[in-house]
Amino acid sequence: MERRAEQETAQAGWGDWIALRLVRGVGNVTYRQLLERFASPREILRASPAMLTEAGINARIAQEIAAFDQWKEVEAELEQLARLNARLVTQTDTEYPERLRQIHDPPPFLYILGCFASQDDLAIAIVGARTASTYGRKIARELAHELAGCGVCVVSGLARGIDSEAHQASLEAGGRTIAVLGSGLDVMYPREHIALAKQIAESGAVVSEFSFGSRPEAGNFPYRNRVISGISLGTVVVEATEKSGSLITAQCALDQNREVFAVPGSVTASRSRGPHRLIKDGAKLVESIDDILSEIAPALARTDRDEKNETSVPVVPLEPDEERLFQLFPEEAVHVDTLITGSGLEPARVLEVLLGLELKGTVTQLPGMYFIATRGSQRGGR
Repeated sequence: MERRAEQETAQAGWGDWIALRLVRGVGNVTYRQLLERFASPREILRASPAMLTEAGINARIAQEIAAFDQWKEVEAELEQLARLNARLVTQTDTEYPERLRQIHDPPPFLYILGCFASQDDLAIAIVGARTASTYGRKIARELAHELAGCGVCVVSGLARGIDSEAHQASLEAGGRTIAVLGSGLDVMYPREHIALAKQIAESGAVVSEFSFGSRPEAGNFPYRNRVISGISLGTVVVEATEKSGSLITAQCALDQNREVFAVPGSVTASRSRGPHRLIKDGAKLVESIDDILSEIAPALARTDRDEKNETSVPVVPLEPDEERLFQLFPEEAVHVDTLITGSGLEPARVLEVLLGLELKGTVTQLPGMYFIATRGSQRGGR
């Protein structure tokens, strides 16, 4: 009875969130602005036009909010949530992905089947061509499977080709995966992925910011793509033509100050042009999972420490020269000359190894060519 009461209370609140989203002129940025000035959507809906304009809201939009009367549409959305056993996760919920909350225009809430989990903070998106080659499918599966095996949540868009391969491989590895839709939760697209979406919801999440009944229209997918990249630490593009939507996802990642990775392909294949262009523009070339892990190593190390609540071994393994050099680090900062003398390596090699350790999040460079072991990295016993 108590759990049912909690659900009913949540649903009553969800109605206010849905209602405010239905107001003409209230987009994601305005919604966020309102939430910064008022305690809740209910308070916003009850505010007078004068109070809303004082909060910086356009006078016309303020009048629209005050005159809102589409409660039948709200009730229909709530009935669909109950019918599908879906939920809303709002910006004020602790379950809402923290990384997504940080983008310029986060969805005020997400419709969700399944649930978010704390380990989803460590997420990588894998996207690419719908008409993927055998090579592209194989690479996507391998990367997703290995990332999931390292505890990384794989995010994608449930599309044919690269997306579905990434989701499926993550599930097969026993990992978590999140599918972000460009349609309502009741309009799964493509239809042949309904069973896959059900599997994802059982051990991850299927999410959308679009109302029930929303069709997979072309204009929805750029919005969907920014959520894919917004949830993730970085985005990996595996095969994409020069006009592919995957490049929009990569651009969203750049705009959100996230990492962009690209898998090279045949120079004669049109599907390689997108990733090759990204690499020319500075994306990290991916030959193996290590190229991804080296960039997200600090986040991996933080997650590992949080889970164990103890000092832990760096997740990314060290090469022999890296191990040799790292053993020389004391508790305090050490000058590069000391490392050169102690290691017996050539100066140029020491600098090269230090760069590798920095990329893996194991050491940090300080002014004056001093270096210090990153907090939480373990010495000895490897």
